[in-house]
Amino acid sequence: MRISPIALLLLAAFPLHAQTNWFSEARLQRPEMRKALDSLNEASIVDEWIRLTEIPAPSGKEQGRVDYVRAELQKLGLTDIRTDEMSNVSGVRKGSGGGPSVAFAAHLDTVFPLGTDLKVKRDGDTLRAPGIGDDTGNVVALLEAFRALNRAGIKTRGDLIFVASTQEEVGLKGAKHWLTHSGYQPDMFVALDVPANQVWYGALRIDLLKFFYTAPSVHTLYSRNTASPAKALAKGIDAVYGIALPPLAAGVGDVRLPTINIGTLGGGTVANAIPSETWFSVDLRSIDTPTQDRLRSAVIDSARLAADAEHVGFRVEHTVMTEDYSKALPKEQRLNHSLVQTAVATANYFRRPGTAAIVPMDLGSTDANIAISLGIPAIAAGAVLSGKPHQLEENAQASSIVPGIKQLITWACVLTTH
Repeated sequence: MRISPIALLLLAAFPLHAQTNWFSEARLQRPEMRKALDSLNEASIVDEWIRLTEIPAPSGKEQGRVDYVRAELQKLGLTDIRTDEMSNVSGVRKGSGGGPSVAFAAHLDTVFPLGTDLKVKRDGDTLRAPGIGDDTGNVVALLEAFRALNRAGIKTRGDLIFVASTQEEVGLKGAKHWLTHSGYQPDMFVALDVPANQVWYGALRIDLLKFFYTAPSVHTLYSRNTASPAKALAKGIDAVYGIALPPLAAGVGDVRLPTINIGTLGGGTVANAIPSETWFSVDLRSIDTPTQDRLRSAVIDSARLAADAEHVGFRVEHTVMTEDYSKALPKEQRLNHSLVQTAVATANYFRRPGTAAIVPMDLGSTDANIAISLGIPAIAAGAVLSGKPHQLEENAQASSIVPGIKQLITWACVLTTH
């Protein structure tokens, strides 16, 4: 498929000092590339996609998928296959030399607890199951892309590093461990964790906080005019949601940032007594560090003032902390890097006819965030079209995975050449 005139206009609107886009349609016509691209069998790929989706993998309990992926990497003949302390699985497809190394990462974990019904239901082209898109489809697509490279006998110049990360959903913990302890420092990093029609080059600042209010429990009959963690909880939530937010950030599609969300709350054990403890969690996200720092302080202060007003105990748990982005490349440099330009051009080439042109977005809440914090050029992209992530109604389009894999094959060959 050729890039539409609209897409070309959008791509042409990028700054003139943008680095080179390495994608070329002519490269896809090379015999070995055609062999790789034509070797994909949708039926067998979707069968594997369904099998892997039905293997439970809550964060920290990904062992079933770890074993599966490790076995497949061994079949691929990768070198230096490892399962590290965090259960990340990685392996290297050695290049011939002289090209940059590129790590492709897809995460094994899902947000769904053990016991969740993971049986995949198929309705025509639609696959429905928790975790079908986030991130199982990308794990399968990455495996198949490496297989296709082998089937076609393609030799890349730079090394290709396969990373199946763990505990992504609870703070990008697996990727952080791998990037800081594996000994590898890839020249580029691609996190496969967003729909195939998106390319993200940014890194959101993310904090997950949990606030606790405590006091002695008292029977309802004696509760009047007594310090109550329940009242503190109500005041704390009201105060946090009353924090004034800056105007909506531009260049991030329909995402609304910065944002403050209270996702969980609880406390108490019986209906006829003051609870000895109540709590609520806050998910805070911004696109820049100064905004995040200011809002984080405001959130903590607001929650603490509610405790003071109600004369109850107070404590904070910081379950996920914003990374240190002092080493990150500046926004314009990240946007104009050849990795981003190439990814966008390739994604537009393989996108479905009649769909909107793909443009890079200054977003990021994936394993790529860790690479960006370390100054490594990185993007978040994907190989499947999916919807309703983190919901029991999650779904994906079965037919999207083959074009998505072709996109991955192209990236693997192009990015490791320059």
